[in-house]
Amino acid sequence: MSLGDATPTDSDVRAAFRRATAAVSGRSAGLVAPLLLFDLLVFVVPFGYLVRISLTEQATAQAFVEGTWSLDGYRFIAESATIRREFVFTLGFAAVVTALAVGIGLVYAYAMWRAEGPLRVALVAGVLVSMFTAIVVKLFAAVLVFSPNGVLNAALVGSGVIAAPLTLVNNVPGAVIAQLYIVVPYAVLATFSVLATVDESLVEAARDLGASRPRAFLAVVLPHTVPGLLVAGVIAFTWSVGSYAAPLLLGSGSERTVGIEVADLLLQEFDWSAAAALAVVVTTTVIAALTLAYLLMRRQGGASAEVAADG
Repeated sequence: MSLGDATPTDSDVRAAFRRATAAVSGRSAGLVAPLLLFDLLVFVVPFGYLVRISLTEQATAQAFVEGTWSLDGYRFIAESATIRREFVFTLGFAAVVTALAVGIGLVYAYAMWRAEGPLRVALVAGVLVSMFTAIVVKLFAAVLVFSPNGVLNAALVGSGVIAAPLTLVNNVPGAVIAQLYIVVPYAVLATFSVLATVDESLVEAARDLGASRPRAFLAVVLPHTVPGLLVAGVIAFTWSVGSYAAPLLLGSGSERTVGIEVADLLLQEFDWSAAAALAVVVTTTVIAALTLAYLLMRRQGGASAEVAADG
């Protein structure tokens, strides 16, 4: 065989490429299949069952009427002024918690990013310990710290800063503080994961060009952290829309979220149709928030690519 006969043709190259692509696709499908099966069994099937229960008739002697189809649950939550008021409160509560969590997370993550040595280790450890602590433990600790006879008020009154204890529990501030205890660690790590990719030499270059430290932060650091801030906002919002323990333990009877209402409909009033319908509405709200965040991140990514191309 001559050397020319051994030279592969274009068709041989294309065939080899197709075989390699098919092999890679097969291996990828084998890796993805267990994850898809897990999502199907753990998320899709239970949510489908939840939707099915929400479309059954309400009953007085049982949780729901099996085998029926009805919009009674959705009609009930649409006509209930109490549930509408709780839903509006929940959205406002989630918005406030999200804004505060993103702000606190940005400040803490920036401190972690700029810190070095033992200080950085201590800051990271503080976030991880808080994240791995059980929610109930964290919330009862918040009660001990922020109650009228708690550590914070005792310190402020004892030092003469205030004359009377602050009311920081059994109200809206208490519910917000408790929810921040839950979501802030996730917001910090989401923001820090993006900050860690920022080249610090860019900040130094901005400083060399005459920018002040706040100006360098706003012009260089903050634009790079937008994806992390969006992720932090999504995490805080989704946790807060379905909040239950925080407003229940540190709020009052007026701070009722839809999570508390779902639990009452399910366990006290035994109205599974209405509870499932309200849960579906909340889940749909979360999915809408996730979709919006995804579109914003895609837009941010496209804008960043255009800037890089122009550069």
